[in-house]
Amino acid sequence: MNTLQTESPSRKTSPRPKLTSDSWAPYWLRALIALIVGAAVYRAGLWALDVHLEWYQGLQGFNFNWLLAMSVLPVGTGVVIGMIYGFGGKYLAHFPPALVMLWAYQHTYSLPEGVHLLPWGMWIMFVILQMEFCAVGGFIGELLIRRRFSWDNPDFQRADSVPLPEDDADDAPSRGV
Repeated sequence: MNTLQTESPSRKTSPRPKLTSDSWAPYWLRALIALIVGAAVYRAGLWALDVHLEWYQGLQGFNFNWLLAMSVLPVGTGVVIGMIYGFGGKYLAHFPPALVMLWAYQHTYSLPEGVHLLPWGMWIMFVILQMEFCAVGGFIGELLIRRRFSWDNPDFQRADSVPLPEDDADDAPSRGV
């Protein structure tokens, strides 16, 4: 007796499910993962650059690493967030830099000699700049996800898109006054 069973030809196998931008997890889980990963990437980048955006040390504090931390790092973090979350990543990307910077500002207990905490007004301006740069990166991440999953697929339906009703007023002949 043959113990190896083969599949009968009449039995159809279903095709493998295709991975799409919104199929691997529900929105809330993708948002949670994107927030955690985004905060970790942002904090690790600040640590690797050895930059403390909440510290003010005069003009010598504004060096090349500080410029990278103010521009490239948040954009890269936003790209990661946008690629994890997908559509809507540009909105979600605002939060990790704000949370990380608030944590760092509130948990600064001792400062090196000649260093002061930034005044609130200047610090808030830095936070807003970081949030906006990160949102730009989130938009880029959305574009990368869209290119990967929807531009090549003619059957792709965006999650939040609903066809609008046709406007018949444009087709109607206009009445003269």
